[in-house]
Amino acid sequence: MNYRDLLYSDYSTHFNREERPDDALAFAIFDSIYPPVPPGVLPVLDLASGKGSWLRWMKSKGFTNLSGVDLSVYDLEQTRIPGATLHREDLFGFLNRTENTYALIHAKDVIEHMTKNEVVEFLTACLKRLVPGGQLWISTFNALAPMASQTWFADFTHETSFAPDSMRQVMHACGFPEVEVRCVHPVPPTLKGKIRRALLAPVSAGAAFIAKLRYGGQGDFSCAPTLLAMATKAKV
Repeated sequence: MNYRDLLYSDYSTHFNREERPDDALAFAIFDSIYPPVPPGVLPVLDLASGKGSWLRWMKSKGFTNLSGVDLSVYDLEQTRIPGATLHREDLFGFLNRTENTYALIHAKDVIEHMTKNEVVEFLTACLKRLVPGGQLWISTFNALAPMASQTWFADFTHETSFAPDSMRQVMHACGFPEVEVRCVHPVPPTLKGKIRRALLAPVSAGAAFIAKLRYGGQGDFSCAPTLLAMATKAKV
């Protein structure tokens, strides 16, 4: 049996994530890490959309042409976004089958579950599905962050990890001329969340300083826990 067939059939329950997330907290986190995008009828696609928090956030921002893709029946049933188009399908199958194009494609906590060959296939497929000037947003954990190994080994389905430079490297190689990578620490806007961020900030800064000493300052050694990559397709 393929391990993916076993673990992805009901992925959320493996991490006790049966409940629908708190949208108020999720929206506040998204507001803090994602750049503003003018709302409208531009088609937006969320890959591995889960229970739909990000799509509902986009809906709250005024976007109306929303689509999501996920394999979990339970998660799709929890999405509940009037007017959104939801597909229960493998990501690669959907990207290779559909002829639709999108102004924005989003994939959170997805790419780390792919092999290196699959990463290249995935990025290339996303590029084809974007309109000229469209953007691909990818969020994953930062391999340079302190305790990144805890994130890596905590999920049996993880296949690949990325540092800021390796993310830029593969996205450029797959045809994206413009790539911006940010390293952030998304936390809920609660007292506990603020304390977590404040305590981790000097640890991340210290890790980045040590890396610069080791490598002579060549490269991007940002060590915040989450890596957010925003790649833009050429306009012509």
